[in-house]
Amino acid sequence: MNLQAFSMKRFLLISFLLNLPPVLAITKIGILFLPLLFWVNIPVLWTGIAEAMGDTHFVIKEFGAMPQSVLAYTIIILFWLFVAGLLALITGKAKPE
Repeated sequence: MNLQAFSMKRFLLISFLLNLPPVLAITKIGILFLPLLFWVNIPVLWTGIAEAMGDTHFVIKEFGAMPQSVLAYTIIILFWLFVAGLLALITGKAKPE
């Protein structure tokens, strides 16, 4: 197994885990609201994307930002894919030759 294949598998696994909260929220289990809340608010409130994009794409309420458009969800997913890529690069180990 070479480094590129190992990193791709690691990237796919990490990106799946990081983008799992919205999939689990569809199941309508009440306790899964908190991971979904963190999944949305970490990229858009901590980085300032919600204020920059405005009320057309995000509505900021008591519990944080609520995405209102497809572009808003795309930005959130791209953020978590970027984080997954960084984690895959950092945790990937080179195979000694």
